[in-house]
Amino acid sequence: MASRVDFAVSATPVYSHAAGEGAAVDVIARDVGKKLGGSGSLATSWGSTEGYGDSTAGVADYKSATTSASSLDTLTSIVFLFIKHSGYTDSNLDTATTAKLTVSLGASTVVAILNAGDAIILPYATATSPDIQVKSASSTIAVEYMATFSS
Repeated sequence: MASRVDFAVSATPVYSHAAGEGAAVDVIARDVGKKLGGSGSLATSWGSTEGYGDSTAGVADYKSATTSASSLDTLTSIVFLFIKHSGYTDSNLDTATTAKLTVSLGASTVVAILNAGDAIILPYATATSPDIQVKSASSTIAVEYMATFSS
């Protein structure tokens, strides 16, 4: 069996309904009417993963996002990318931050704006070399990421 990365995403559209003096009740939003989600699996090569294991296996190699946009890493022929706003300003995870993290493709195409603790995944059906850039709205942000390569 080939090495791979399995992934899944889900979203629950929630509407909070308050009726009179009763407590608010959360329900599935009527215009969507269901939970949303999907999953997949991509063949990959392990051993030269970007964002993890440079110093110690199993330990994140955080990227510092500042108020100037910078490339996340040299991402060559990747098939999967995970990006998370750690909620901290440094890789020791000592000082919390609520600054927003902007993730862009190149200098101008915003992919996501993440709050502390938010994460995204970007699967690629074929190996690609995206210019993913990160930028903080105010303070430095320690960005956790993992990129894997095609097998």
